[in-house]
Amino acid sequence: MTSNSVTDDSVTGAHETRPLVPHEPDHRFERSSRLVGHAYVIPDYYEVGREKIRELSRAIQNEHPAHHKEAAAAELGYEGLVAPATFVSVVGSIAIDYLFAHILVEYEITAVMQTDQSFVLHRPVMQGDQLVSTLQVLSIRQFAGNDILVVQNHLTSHGEDVCTSTTTFIARTDADVDPRAAALVDAVLPASVPRMGPTARPTA
Repeated sequence: MTSNSVTDDSVTGAHETRPLVPHEPDHRFERSSRLVGHAYVIPDYYEVGREKIRELSRAIQNEHPAHHKEAAAAELGYEGLVAPATFVSVVGSIAIDYLFAHILVEYEITAVMQTDQSFVLHRPVMQGDQLVSTLQVLSIRQFAGNDILVVQNHLTSHGEDVCTSTTTFIARTDADVDPRAAALVDAVLPASVPRMGPTARPTA
């Protein structure tokens, strides 16, 4: 016969009996898991501007002439300025905002940590590119009280492959949100980006 109780005499020395509390299943993980394998195209493109390439190149102190002068880029066979490889991170940050605002809505962005990221550059990002992000949730699994999510972002321009990035996140669906972290997210992310959970902006 199985008993539905647990005993604990580690504190008082007395033999105390308490009823077991059934574990509440995490339906949020179940709902998010259904997204695995599906692809989501962000409904707008990012147009790569001449001055944006120059600004980023100056910020990261990359002085290669092809990032600053059209003539230097033309000598290498390009029709416009060539963006540094790190330019894909600019578009990637927009994709991550969209991911947690519209797709993986079960997760509060302030309780998510990026742990790994890899890039495959199919060709350089160029001035005039219209970059389209296609997001795909590759896997979601649970380990040690956390959800581990692997997401792919495939960038194309006019149907041509530009970059494929794969990012791993660790998230907690039951994490308490630090109000200071929520304020930081509010200050950093654009006002147009909707928020889920405790950092959501009011709609009116």
